Amino acid sequence: MKLRIILITVLAVAGLACSPTASQLKKVMQENPDVLHAAIEADPKGFFDVVQKVQSKAREQSMADQMNSELKRVIEEMKEPKQAVIEPSRAVLGPSSAPITIVEWADYNCGHCSTAAETMTKIAKEYQGKVRIVFKHLPILAKESRTAAEYMEAIALQDKEKAIKFHKEVFANQSRLRQEGEAFLKKTVQSVGAEMARVSKDIKSDAVKKIIDSDVAEAQKFDFNGTPGFLVNGAAIYGAYPYDFFKKVIDHVLTNK
Repeated sequence: MKLRIILITVLAVAGLACSPTASQLKKVMQENPDVLHAAIEADPKGFFDVVQKVQSKAREQSMADQMNSELKRVIEEMKEPKQAVIEPSRAVLGPSSAPITIVEWADYNCGHCSTAAETMTKIAKEYQGKVRIVFKHLPILAKESRTAAEYMEAIALQDKEKAIKFHKEVFANQSRLRQEGEAFLKKTVQSVGAEMARVSKDIKSDAVKKIIDSDVAEAQKFDFNGTPGFLVNGAAIYGAYPYDFFKKVIDHVLTNK
């Protein structure tokens, strides 16, 4: 309150309008720097609360501007889409007839990928029948990232639904993966009901190795140097954008298909 009184007093003395312009405020503060000092001393908490609110609004506006710019780029890129290879063996959420295909490259040790996994689960639920989500791998953060990817693809060779359950469980329990390593992966194989003996054999197979190597090569081809990375109907999205951003992209496609 004291801060407000001081500022109003200064503006009145300066003969400024009730709604001063930025240049007017700047002129007053430049000519009367002691006012700012007095304002801080009079109500330091209130002053810095105002500063924090302004910073928060600035960040929100910056993020909104960034998302709008990115949305325009993604929509434009759909006119010349990138083509990802989707093998029949892949674990996929949603029907092949869906008008929207999201291909995701992720690392099981990536915190942002864990957030993205939640977003993909929500999208699959909210746009059931309209979106197909294909899970691919870019294991770049740790040895266990590659091992987890091998387990996931080995499970997919026997049961794709169980592979998706495994995928969700690992992301939901990332801390256990980091702490327990492969022991946690084996427990998760059992918890999703996959046949452990077959998984142990298949993770060493050329088929699994080829799938993951191809994922990595394809990610590099599309300039995904970090995780997560997405292709939405052939347009690249770099990073774990929030659900609302993906919703805008999806709604645009559904509205203009």
